[in-house]
Amino acid sequence: MPDDIELARLAYTAIAAQAEGLDRTALAERLGVSDREAREAVELCAKLAAHPTVAGALPEVVGFDPMTRRYVRANSPEQADRIILYALSYLRSGLERVSAYAEARRQRWGEPEKPQAVQGVLLEVSQLTRNYRR
Repeated sequence: MPDDIELARLAYTAIAAQAEGLDRTALAERLGVSDREAREAVELCAKLAAHPTVAGALPEVVGFDPMTRRYVRANSPEQADRIILYALSYLRSGLERVSAYAEARRQRWGEPEKPQAVQGVLLEVSQLTRNYRR
């Protein structure tokens, strides 16, 4: 079985080879892995594609386009924005969960010793999402 980086490269190759992208099932089948492993490969693929190390390669936005319901290499700024907004929706729901945890912790045991850790992450995400409000 290929290592994580090789699997991410295979995911990129499979996605890029299909102009319309690949749905979840097709991607997992193409890679010969489970759906979860395929999604993890796309996560790493997205990070690697956004910061190419090959001279002359352009940064790419690779991810799930909720409009087409396929994993794609973005072909337009609008498609890139859809991919980003989709990923941000997961951050928002995760932050809501973490905020609920933090509030429950405060109510039950008082303020934590290091509340700035949560605040720092909230600030980073807030700054990131500012440009992607619906």
